[in-house]
Amino acid sequence: MNTQHFLSIDFGTTGVRAVVITSNGHQLGSQEQEVPISQNADGFAEQDVETFWQGMVNVVTRALAQARVSGDDVTAVGFSHQRCTFALADANGQHLCRLVVWMDQRGVPYLDFIRQRIPLPDYYAVTGLPIYYISSLTKLLWLRDQRPELYARARRVWPISNFMLTRLGVHDAPVDLATASFYGLLDTRSRHWATDLPALLGLDSDKLPSLVEPGAMIGTLDNSDAAAQLGLRPGTPLVIGGGDQQCAALGSGVIEPGRALINLGTATAVMAAVSGPQRDPTWVVPSVCHAVAGQWEMEGHTQASGVILRRFRDEFGSAESAVAAGLGCDAYELFSEQAKRSVPGAAGLLFLPMFNGSTAPVSDPYSSGALLGLRIYHTRPDVLRAMMEGMCLENRWILEHMQAQGTPIDTVYYAGGGSRSPFWSQLHADILQRPVVRVATSNATAVGVAISAGVATGLYSGVEEGVAALCAPGETYEPRKQHAQLYETLYSQFQIAYQALRDADVFCALRQIADT
Repeated sequence: MNTQHFLSIDFGTTGVRAVVITSNGHQLGSQEQEVPISQNADGFAEQDVETFWQGMVNVVTRALAQARVSGDDVTAVGFSHQRCTFALADANGQHLCRLVVWMDQRGVPYLDFIRQRIPLPDYYAVTGLPIYYISSLTKLLWLRDQRPELYARARRVWPISNFMLTRLGVHDAPVDLATASFYGLLDTRSRHWATDLPALLGLDSDKLPSLVEPGAMIGTLDNSDAAAQLGLRPGTPLVIGGGDQQCAALGSGVIEPGRALINLGTATAVMAAVSGPQRDPTWVVPSVCHAVAGQWEMEGHTQASGVILRRFRDEFGSAESAVAAGLGCDAYELFSEQAKRSVPGAAGLLFLPMFNGSTAPVSDPYSSGALLGLRIYHTRPDVLRAMMEGMCLENRWILEHMQAQGTPIDTVYYAGGGSRSPFWSQLHADILQRPVVRVATSNATAVGVAISAGVATGLYSGVEEGVAALCAPGETYEPRKQHAQLYETLYSQFQIAYQALRDADVFCALRQIADT
């Protein structure tokens, strides 16, 4: 079989990435460009559609050049994107507002509005989602009421990829079921829009896009001007892979029940493949459509992980950024090296990473971060280690909740930007107290998109063949027994500290101070 080339494009929370991947699994070129998030004290979090377009043009042309691959040699282009993030589109596919990012909290006041119209157990039974601010639903309700003129003009509610596909020549592109799961309006059991929910909540169901299974070919690159900007061949097939986290699960080989993935990026998704539309009896962990056509998965989320280190870098890491630039690495590698100089338990520091609230295993949009146990002798390495340990502890809390509620988990894989650090990978094994298999690539999302593109173009007979061709496990990190008791104690204190602060309304009181 001749080697073929796939171009994977991911529109993530922190930016856009393009990766050139061969049909036998080699990544020849990978480029990324940050896209800023505009946030304010009112909870708004927005991004600019045009910045994503320009970022896509830049990373695609650079990735092709790095790979030394002509655009004529690209078999297909596949896309993935951050879920829940959306903008309103007019009849011509042009955005009417900036992208409303998943972490945006302007819709929090609408949580009670939803609960008053449909009980949580009934809502979760249909959608597989808790009633929480992360999904698109609450922000859509806010736009309906606070920007009625835009809402009235809107023809579609679209994720990022659809705006890009419009400029590539695809008219009124559909949305894949993996992404649609996080609109908050999909019946994830039947895999169709739950048409009674929009009516119940006062939304227009005709603004919802048509649906396709993940991995569908939805058109070709028919805009010659866009093709020239990107350096791609007109007529190149375009494939929608799905939501970024589900594509990461596919790209990590998590397609069978018993396999789970911790995908640590801007936030973290703790995901497990399941055999059907399984439900969490506590109505907390989302049960949604997988990036594999006709399949489902469970996933609990943190709301801040890598973004915390990014904020630390931007506010306090100018020295590391300068050194990293000189060494040709990134500041995060230097953060890991510093954290290694601390000791397990970070000399008594405990970090709560709920910077954007909490959704699992406790749903509370008012939760916030905390650093507990500070004493005069603590150092910068202690703080960095505590931050990394805190993220691992939150991941363990979600993983164990999923298991306790009946989700089978035999093997835990680890992917995302965090998996680039051997130190952080070992830390996960020590804190989870179970083996962790690092996915061989940190571009698991891009690999999942390439698998979808290979299946859609007929190169692979199915996702199983694609996984066999493109996925490979990396190192297995075994938990170190000498740290087991310490981390068991730290894990217990993590849960106690979070619950105590929440029960005492400390988070809400601090939020009220910030609001004033």
